Amino acid sequence: VSKSFQTLNFLPAGKFKIDLVPGVTKTNFFTIGYGALTTIGLLTFISYSTNYVLLENLAYERGQIGTIVGNLQVIAEIVLISIFLPIGLIADKIGRRQVYSFGMLAMGLAYFLYPLATGIGELTVYRVIYAIGMGSATGMLGTVTADYPQNHTRGKMIAVTGILNATGVIIVSLFFARLPKNFADMGFDQITAGKYAMWVVAGMCVITALVVAFGLQKGTPTEEQKKIPYLQQLKSGWAEGRNPRIQLVYASAFVARADLVIIGTFLVLWGTMAGKDMGMTTADAQSAARLVFVTSSMSALLASPIIGYLIDKVDRIKAVSVCMAIAAAGYLSMFFVDDVLAAEVRPLFVLLGVGHQCAFFAATTLLGQEAPKVKRGAIVGVFNLAGAAGILISTGIGGKIYDSIDPSAPFILIGFCNVAVSLFALYVNRIAPSSSQTQQQ
Repeated sequence: VSKSFQTLNFLPAGKFKIDLVPGVTKTNFFTIGYGALTTIGLLTFISYSTNYVLLENLAYERGQIGTIVGNLQVIAEIVLISIFLPIGLIADKIGRRQVYSFGMLAMGLAYFLYPLATGIGELTVYRVIYAIGMGSATGMLGTVTADYPQNHTRGKMIAVTGILNATGVIIVSLFFARLPKNFADMGFDQITAGKYAMWVVAGMCVITALVVAFGLQKGTPTEEQKKIPYLQQLKSGWAEGRNPRIQLVYASAFVARADLVIIGTFLVLWGTMAGKDMGMTTADAQSAARLVFVTSSMSALLASPIIGYLIDKVDRIKAVSVCMAIAAAGYLSMFFVDDVLAAEVRPLFVLLGVGHQCAFFAATTLLGQEAPKVKRGAIVGVFNLAGAAGILISTGIGGKIYDSIDPSAPFILIGFCNVAVSLFALYVNRIAPSSSQTQQQ
């Protein structure tokens, strides 16, 4: 009997396989794989670009940078919050491919314009264009990742896309974040070197836009969705929040997304400013800072298959509690970092990377398990909304405490948030434990 769905075997004897839902082809899978590899990586380049433009093109002083970087992130998040729900709903109506492709093109446009900014006002406008693109692209990346696998292999699907996300981030940090230095070494001045680097990244965004436009599955996942009006889907996303387990999904999103952005925003800035304090050029300081970020990203990558495997073995609610506790340890350990570029603090960045990956996996697998297919677009919308709210609060406060207290302050703030969600998961496990039926879904 021929089976109606496709299976991908990553290890011999079916030890690590992903069963796709019927109708999804291997081409669709490899396309979302390429999307996972490039989307998150290209998205992280914004922190390098922002620091570069502020320090080099607009020549801001050290004491203001944390606050400005935080404020730009806050504005971007407000844009994200306002578009996430409509994007989820539009994608449920017209299909994932169009929305994903549009998002990557908008990100590319923003990277092209970014180094041309002549003041903070223009930079803010370009950051808004970037945010619209990023919201569309990441929203679709998450939705398609939830659409394609059958539930019993969902943890492995998230592990594979998580590995690709982290690999993309590492590639961007190792190669693309070095580009300003490479161009400067060729004899270009610091501003031109930064501009060319951002334009290369803009070109990469356009390539991803073309790949997803042609390679993802056509249409929308389920027929019933077309009949549900917008407002009702919206309400269903909120209504599901009455379930304590869905509340935990949203709470996990709140910290897991903030985790990622705090690392991307403030770790690179911390390293870059430390380099500048040692008398390096902006291009050289950024080149030194990216290695701190790579240490944390590389450890996240190496831990991914183990985390994904273990999460599939245990109850998802308990997994959230343990994972958030590991994340808390990583963030709170930043308290002990004096010189961020010193080799002896590297192990703490390893813990930081593993911790944030744990938090991200736990949140995403719980989302996949708890969101029913027809309402998935709406629940993913609220999930992203909760994540954006987490980023909004943590970066808004984070930028100010970065400048006024210490560069480690934003990390410690998030560490305490992780502790809170870990405890909330224990509470949910007591009042609304997973039934065997939800795990089979």
